[in-house]
Amino acid sequence: MRPALFVLALGVAAACGGDDADPHGITTCDGWVDNLGNPFVGQCEAACVSPPTSTGELCDTTAKLNCAQFTFSGTDGCCVEENGTIKFYECQ
Repeated sequence: MRPALFVLALGVAAACGGDDADPHGITTCDGWVDNLGNPFVGQCEAACVSPPTSTGELCDTTAKLNCAQFTFSGTDGCCVEENGTIKFYECQ
């Protein structure tokens, strides 16, 4: 394979991986509500774009103890609202 084609093929393979997204990139929320059931107004980190499906297990993070754990890009964590942004915190 010619070097230019190899580099192009490698770039396409890396772009298609999809599972290595940065969980902390800021984006728009979808489907979150506050404690009163009103739509959440704010932003989310990428792992928390919409309410994730929990694994049914709990874990402790630096922001919250005993939170509903889920996995994003191979990392276990929880989504916690902090100052108008829903952030992804890794389990400790």
